[in-house]
Parts: sequence; structure tokens; C-alpha cells
Amino acid sequence: MHDPSPRLNRPRRRLAWLVGSLLLLAPWAMAAPPTAPAAGPTAASGASKSSLHITVPNVQVQDQDGRTRQFFDELVKGRTVAVNFVFTSCTSICTPLAATFKGMQDELARRGVNDARLISVSVDPLNDTPQELSRFARKFGAGANWTFVTGSRKSIDAILLAFGVGTSTSDPSDHSPIVFLGHEPGRRWTRAHGLAAPAVLARQLLDLRTAAPAAALAAAQGESAGLTALRGIAAERAQQASSVAAGNGTRGAAYFTNLPLLTQDRPIRFYDDLIKGRVVLVHSFFATCRDVCSPMTHNLARAQKLLQERFSQPVQLVSISTDPLADVPDVLREYARRHDAGPGWAFVTGKKENVDWVLHKLGLYEEAKEAHTAVLWVGNDRTGRWLKLHGMTPPEAIVDAVRKIL
Repeated sequence: MHDPSPRLNRPRRRLAWLVGSLLLLAPWAMAAPPTAPAAGPTAASGASKSSLHITVPNVQVQDQDGRTRQFFDELVKGRTVAVNFVFTSCTSICTPLAATFKGMQDELARRGVNDARLISVSVDPLNDTPQELSRFARKFGAGANWTFVTGSRKSIDAILLAFGVGTSTSDPSDHSPIVFLGHEPGRRWTRAHGLAAPAVLARQLLDLRTAAPAAALAAAQGESAGLTALRGIAAERAQQASSVAAGNGTRGAAYFTNLPLLTQDRPIRFYDDLIKGRVVLVHSFFATCRDVCSPMTHNLARAQKLLQERFSQPVQLVSISTDPLADVPDVLREYARRHDAGPGWAFVTGKKENVDWVLHKLGLYEEAKEAHTAVLWVGNDRTGRWLKLHGMTPPEAIVDAVRKIL
């Protein structure tokens, strides 16, 4: 973790002591750097995931066949497109993301749709040559309408910035799991979680042609194949996770902040009431989330029951809302009830500037609430030992993680 400096734009650099040995299951698994929103024509913005304004750059790139392409003119212009972000040496989220796109490809074919394009942009262009992308594409049976893109760092950065997902100089493991769905002729863009059910994503993509509401994503039932695959990956990586001791500047109220906030039950001070002297699990969410938040909260509810059975020492759970304006205490109280949260689980909201600051300090801040990560911090404030898991790590593995930091 980083020290309590006002320079909030580089939290992962300040987390360098942790990154090499912790579980990195990108992001949703990692937060993007909490930088200011990109300005100018390459900015991606929007008050909600159904009202994005994206100016796609017409930079020169290469596809998996080594062909030089103009990104906007040849891949996006006049088309209905889905765009995600992967890299070929990824050992965590990219395989489920690609599997979800394969499912979308098959669903679109089943519907007889042959004019929609899937685009996977490499976040590691220095290593992802066309040859590497071609091998990766073959693993997932990519067809003619699924293009994998690499290129110069300058070109790829222009694309990443346009979609608001960082730059290629960031750690590739921290890339976003968000998929962007667009109908370029209508200038309509929306974002969704990259592990939503392929049939739901395909339907949402096609709905953009008629300006159907993004609420179609809410029709998803059960757990997507991608999410199921991610559970297995999370379990495997959790077994490899090791805790490390925090640096001297990363403990106490001076680091975590002791700002006044609210839980579903009462006003609190963040450090004194939730972190100080405790073993804690900390993650971010928002109550109206339609993809990972609810499964992750149910997963943590199961973990909480196991923790209560296995340890005499209480473990504090802390769920911090990325939508504090909407997630007032009454909303959080109902959310906690619906997900069977037990005593010792705080759902945190408050003044937006205070919540944002706390999220910054934990490396969990995202400008858009939907882009929040599924990082689960597991920490022991008394010893300063912390590790990082994915929020969908199986409950038994979360119990093992807590045991490691005691």
C-alpha cells in the first residue's frame, strides 16, 4: 500500500511491495489508477452504462493475421461492435473473457447475425505480436468477425484512453474486464461486465440497433460460463497467494484515513470502527449492480459463516459502495438483508468525497461505478499483513487466506 500522500494518481506504484507476491486477478480484479478522467476527443464518459460517449480513434493497428488496419475506419465504422481487452500471457481473467466472446460469437451465429464484429484489444502490445494473437485466437475458435488487435504503444494507448481503461504502460494484469458494446451508426455505446452470460451480451449488443435500454442485461439468469470458469481460476490462484508485511507508512488512521462515514446501521469513523486492531475483508460494490456484485456478496456471506465456525477471533467484513449517492443506509440495510449478511459486516457509504478518498487509499477507486473491481483485500491490522484475492474465491480458500495473515 502507499503512504498518505496527496499524490493519488499512482496507488499501484505505492503498492509495489505487494504486487509481486499477491494474487492478481485483474479487473475486475485490480483497480485502474485513480487518475482524472481523460480529456478531449479520446475520453470515454457517461453518467450511466447506457449513455457513454466514445470517440474511437482511427489509429493504425495490426490484426492477428499481421494485416495493417485503420482501427475506426476498418473495424468500427458503420458496425455493431463488442470490444474487450486481453493479453495473451494472462493467467487469470483473460481466458474467461475470451470464452465469453466465443459464446457471443456462437450466439450471434445462431441468430443469423453476420455483420456484428467482436474486437479484442491487447493491453500488452510490446509482447503481443500478431503471431501470439493468432495462436490465442485459434485457442478460442475465433471466426472471421472476431479481430484481435495489437500495434505500437502509441496507437494502443489511444484506443485504451478512448475507452477509459488506462494505458499500455500500466500493469497488464490490471486491465479492465468491462466489455464495451456499440452501435456506431447510431453513436450508441454501453458497457457491461465481460463475464456476463454470452446470450445476454449478444442480446444487449443487438438491442443497441434499436436503442433498446441497457436494462436487458438484468435479464441474465444464474451464473455465466465465464463466471464459473473464473471461480476455478480464483481457487487455484488463492492457493498460491502469500501474505506480506506492509511498510511502515501503511498502517493506522494516517494511512487508511479516519474519515466520517455511514454504514447500514450507524455513523462510523473508517479506521477506528472498521480496521483498527482487526482482521478484515474489504472490497467494493454498489447495490444496483447487475453483474458481479450480487454473486460476490453471496460468496462472501458463505465465507462469513465459515469464518465464524473456524475462528474464535471475529473477522470484520467491509463492503464499500462505489455509488454512495444512491446507496443510502436504508438501501444498504435492505441489500445486506437480501444477501444474508451477518453481524460484523459493514456496508459503507457517506459523503462521496469521503468514500472516494477511502477507495483511493485502498486502490479500489474507479471513476465509473460500473468499472469497480472484484479485489478482496484480506488484512490483519495488528500485524500489518495483507494479501489480495478475487472476490469470487471459494469460501474455503478465503478461510485459508485469513489463516495465512493471523
